[in-house]
Parts: sequence; structure tokens; C-alpha cells
Amino acid sequence: MRGNKKIGAVALLIVWAISVGYLWGHLKTQWVPHDEGTLGLSAERVLQGQLPHRDFDDYTGGLTFVHAAAFRVFGINSTSMRLVLLVFFVACIPALFYIASHFGPPIFAAVVTLLAVTWSVPNYPGPMPSWYNLFFATWGVAALLRYLDDGLRRWLFAAGVCGGLSFLAKVAAAYYVAGVLLFFVYHEQSLSGAQKRGMSPRSRFYSFATTLGLAAFLVLLLRMVQAVPGISGPVYFVAPSATLVVLLLMREFTDIQGESRERFKLLLSFCLPFLAGLLVPLVLFVIPYVSAHALGDLYRGLLAAPARAIRFASFDPHNPLAMIAIVPFAIPVMVAYECGRVGRTVCGCILGAYGTAVLFFAGRTTAAYYLGWCALGTAIPAVSLAGVCLLWRPACEAGHLKLQQGVMLLLSVTAVFSLIQFPFSAPIYFFYVAPFLILSVMALVALTKHPPVFAFSVLAGIYLLYPMLPATAYQMGISHAKDGRTERLTIQRGGGLRVDPGDARLYDELIPLVQSHAGGEFAYAAPDCPEVYFLSGLRSPSRHYFDFAEDQVPVGRMLAEFDTRRVNVVVIDRNPRVSGPMSGELRQALAQRYPHARDLGAFEVRWRE
Repeated sequence: MRGNKKIGAVALLIVWAISVGYLWGHLKTQWVPHDEGTLGLSAERVLQGQLPHRDFDDYTGGLTFVHAAAFRVFGINSTSMRLVLLVFFVACIPALFYIASHFGPPIFAAVVTLLAVTWSVPNYPGPMPSWYNLFFATWGVAALLRYLDDGLRRWLFAAGVCGGLSFLAKVAAAYYVAGVLLFFVYHEQSLSGAQKRGMSPRSRFYSFATTLGLAAFLVLLLRMVQAVPGISGPVYFVAPSATLVVLLLMREFTDIQGESRERFKLLLSFCLPFLAGLLVPLVLFVIPYVSAHALGDLYRGLLAAPARAIRFASFDPHNPLAMIAIVPFAIPVMVAYECGRVGRTVCGCILGAYGTAVLFFAGRTTAAYYLGWCALGTAIPAVSLAGVCLLWRPACEAGHLKLQQGVMLLLSVTAVFSLIQFPFSAPIYFFYVAPFLILSVMALVALTKHPPVFAFSVLAGIYLLYPMLPATAYQMGISHAKDGRTERLTIQRGGGLRVDPGDARLYDELIPLVQSHAGGEFAYAAPDCPEVYFLSGLRSPSRHYFDFAEDQVPVGRMLAEFDTRRVNVVVIDRNPRVSGPMSGELRQALAQRYPHARDLGAFEVRWRE
């Protein structure tokens, strides 16, 4: 035991060093201009004394205060926000290793941790709130696994605090919370089944209430996902949770007995400490809004704005047929389970040959790149189904019962947390949930007898290398693209990010041009280009960063506001990525008001004398 601990400590230190070095080498790469602009401009507005939601649109607002503090310490630039991301990432690696070590020996835990790292932050180190949802969910799952080990309720409280802090980054934290509550239902069933086996009568009222709650959960998922038409949403975002709900209902009506009162009491003994921890950060965050009489603004910002975003900012997931890509990887593994040593070696070699071919051609053809990506990127529904099949088997001993509960915890969080990709299911959003998928696969392997280690090692090696194929933030998961991150932004607020040469030339010319004609504190840039405000240091006359968030304002009122704010320069994005193009009426009015113009890429800059 002591030897295992030493090996584990050494393995963690090695993985920690490699992971930090890997992210450090990527920290100033991959940018989406409007992401950097939105986050940076929000933090700067906090430095100016403004309050998120009352004075400007924001995610939840907690992360914005952290970024504002980073600006005070490191200066107002993109790198300052990324340094915050680096600190949280460094703190998250031990939690990943701790989770993985629950399902395998230290060496395998180290490999899985590295795999989770390579499929996460280094691929897009933009300081997005979704990364913090992932970090806090990881710490929360680690706390819950510790609770399963020692039974101390303080770990439930800690897991709840993680959920509350995650809410302060982005409301997508609700997916982590829902996944944990789903696990609590399973945990209660496991404890009641072990303690009350053979007793009667059945807890019919508890069973009815559980069924009603699980059904309501699925209805809410369906209603949310159906806001975007098509079958892909239900397949990828509802089916994983639905399979786990089916497992819970089958267990409830075939194997669990006990009095309803006792079962409710047991369930609440998990939920109440968790929910208490959840509320602590939220209550503290709300206090400034109570003092400022801005609770209504906070409510509208957290609920109305995301609902509007679903209608405008959406990206369809992969076609469900893309899940066929899993088959060539899955078959050799499945066959290896039924083989002896020689057969397992052969299966591993076949898998290695196929994976090597995919890696080789992925750098040359779009089809091969997409095939390799989809084998992992579409796997959550299949992993959930496999997990249900394995968990349906009864536990034969206490240690196996605890292992099953750990597996269910990971599956529940993975299934529901995968909704972080909704409604904008661009492949790059898969990185926000990929570490949980990887950990879930390891947990399922631990649940099987005599797994084919060589085949899984080959599979891990393939996918350790896959994210290293060069691709831009816009093309990841779609096609291979030559790495163009070769030039640094020279603008001070760019923080020295390495970007595509075209972007570097564009913004290095655009921003000084806008600053030279501003003549004051304000400019107007639309649609959807908050990076112009942030990089130039000029203020926006609007509280909105994306035009879809605002009902159409009469042109006359806008121009009057421009006169009040002394707006002397406007920037028009002719190719906005989210909102629609600027209305013809407004463009014509701006052309008359600002007669001088210059075109730079997709931007049209107009100014007065």
C-alpha cells in the first residue's frame, strides 16, 4: 500500500509537470476575437464601477470580477485573463488524477489524466466560463468520490460549494447539479437495497415521487433541446440521461424495498448538505444586487438572455450517423474481451494499425480527420448505454458496490454535463465535457473483469496524439487545417497572442485606425464585434455585445445617443458570426452621418472629420 502511494505521488508529479508545460506552450494560441472582446470588455466595465446585468450583459458575473482583479494585477490585456485560466487548470490536475486513481492503478490513472488534459484546455485556452464549469465539476466529483470512501457529509457540502462557485461563472453549472442529483437517487437505492433487502412492503409513495421527478427531468430536457429542430439534439443530449433514468426506474421497481419515510430521510441526508453548500456562494453573490436594488436586472440577465441566445446562437451537433465511426474502434476491444493472450495481442495490433492509419490520413484528408474525431466526439450516448448494461448487474460485495456508485456518479455527471455543448454544438465545445467522457470510459473498464489492457493502451495512445493534429479553433472537429498561429498581435491589449497572420495584420491596422478617429471615449462597433472596444480601449454606447440580445432600436434614437456620447467613429462588421447583418436603414444613416470610410477585411470603418 505504501509503495502504491509513492508510485502514485511520483506519477502525479510527472503528469502535473507535463500538463502544465503543455498548456504553457499553448496558452497564447487559439483565439476567437469576439470571445476575447466580450470577456475583456466585461472585466474592464467592472473596473469602471459597473455591475454585471444592471449595467451590461454578462454570463453570471462572478468570473468577470476575477478577470477584473487580474487586470489590476497583470494589466488590461488578454494574457491576464489566460493566466487566471492557467492557475485554475494547474489546481484541477490533481483532482483529475484523484478521480482516475479510484478506477485503476497509478500508472493507468496517469495516462488517463494526460488523455483528459490533451482533450481539454490546451486546445482552446480562451478564458471562457465553460472551462470553469468543467474545473468546478471536476472538484465536485472528486469530493463526492471522497464522500463514498469515508462517508463524511462535509464532502457533500464541499461538492455543493463547487456547484455554487460554478454558477458564478456560468449558469451551465445547473448541468453538474442535475447530474449529482441523479447520482443521489442511485446512491439512495444502493444503500436502501443493501440495508432493506428482503423486507416488505415496498415504498410505493417514494417510488411514485421518484418516477414523477425523473419524468419531469426528462420532459424539461426534451423541451429545452427541441428549441433547436432536428433529431441530433435528442440523440446526443437527452438519450444519455434517459438511459440512466431507465436504469434508476428498473432498479426502483425490481430490487428496492423499504419504508417511504426512511427512504426520503436517507435521500435528504445527501441532498441537504449538497444544496446548503450550493447556496453559500450564490447568497454571497446576490448581496451586492440587493444593496443596489438590482435583483430584477440579475433575474433578467440570468434567465431571459440565455433563452434568447438559444434562438439565435445555435450550431447543430454531428449527424447521429456519425456514431458509426465508433464501430471500428469498439469491435477489436469487444473481441479482445473474449480472447486469450494471443488473441488480445492480435486485437490490439489491429486496433493500432487502424488508429495509425486514421492518424496518418487525418493530416491529409478531411474524411479521415472527421472519422477519427467522431469516434470520440459522438461517444457519450454509447458510453451511457454501456454503463447501464454493466450497472444492471448486482454487486456481489461491498467493494464492488462502492465501485458501481463511483461509476454511476461519473456517468450521471457526464450525461447531463454534456448539455454544456447546447445550443452551440460546435465541435470545439466537446472539449468542455471530453475529460468526463474519458474518465467514464476508464470507470467502465474498471467495472469489467480482466479488461484487455493492451487494446485500451493502444486506444489511449491514439487519442493522446489526435488533438496534436494542427487545426484552428473554427475547424477543430470538422477538418484538418494548417497551423497558422505564427504571428503575435502587437496591440498592447492583445497580450502577445499568437494568431493567424491575416488576423494579426487586420487588427494591428484596424485598432490604431479606430483610435485615431475616435476623438473621445466612445465608438460604435456592430454587429457582434466587442473585441474592437476591448482592443482599442474605447467604450461602447450600448450594454449589449451581440445585436441579437437587443430589440431593434429606432435609428433616430441611436443617432441621438451617439451625439450625446460624442461618437465620432463607427465600425461595421459585414460578416457577423452570430447576429444578422446590420439593417439597411441603419447603414444608410451611418453612411450619411460618417462620410469618410475605409475597408479593412470584413470591417468598414467610418468617421467624421
